[in-house]
Amino acid sequence: MHGLQVSLTQWQAGTCVDIDHQAVAAILREAAAREILPLWQNLHQHQIEEKQPGDLVTVADRACEAVISRELLALLPGSLVVGEEAAHQDPTAMLALDSVRPVWVIDPLDGTGNFAAGEGPIAVMVCLVRERQTLAAWILDPVEDTLLEAERGAGALLDGARVTIGDFHGPTGNICGALSTRYLPTALRGAALRGEQQLGATTASGCAGYDYRALARGDYQFVFYYRTLVWDHAPGVLIAEEAGAHSGRYNGSDYRPVAEGTGLIAAADRDTWRTVRDLLVPAAR
Repeated sequence: MHGLQVSLTQWQAGTCVDIDHQAVAAILREAAAREILPLWQNLHQHQIEEKQPGDLVTVADRACEAVISRELLALLPGSLVVGEEAAHQDPTAMLALDSVRPVWVIDPLDGTGNFAAGEGPIAVMVCLVRERQTLAAWILDPVEDTLLEAERGAGALLDGARVTIGDFHGPTGNICGALSTRYLPTALRGAALRGEQQLGATTASGCAGYDYRALARGDYQFVFYYRTLVWDHAPGVLIAEEAGAHSGRYNGSDYRPVAEGTGLIAAADRDTWRTVRDLLVPAAR
């Protein structure tokens, strides 16, 4: 996967976009080394703000997003950027996702709450979206220096080695995964908590990037979310699917990075996805 050869992105003078995966990875690592790692477990209270109750942002989020945005725009002239922090400041930035031009979607510091507490996991996530489809994705853990990447139709890699998720054949009680109920409405929460008791170990890491990596390498058999912001999930869903996972909304419809909607499950295989959905969201069956 030296370069990104996407035949769908013939958006400029009939020319196919050719993106060097290594160049994108280098941009993420450099930005993390400059803006995140110096503040890792070294953050002061005045460097943390609350965007809204329970939703934090730090100086590292903003600085890292600025660096990555600038470098990715230079890497692919004519492309656009939607960054989490820029979109919070100006929600009209999200309109770029409707463009026919390729759009870089950036989560400069996934797991900000963990980072602010001096804990992990954290991640830096980027994907390239065009016309409501994720074409390529990268998830970097800057502390462990591990990189997940994927290209639509070309598979997924973890630290340069192809990663494939095998079907799960064990009992329901051995199905482990990421179960985030933080944003679940009250009408769904009770059923999810009851269904959780029939599964194996579940956790809420506070970092979607970590959760998708755990799914890709077989540590988890599923990930479950309600809120599905594009920067949190578009990268991970592509990587999971390219590694062989099955994903979808609670009602079974496909996840699309630009579409409005809530509820998302990705699982090792279709049967495991259905088992998890039926236990946690029985109303959607």
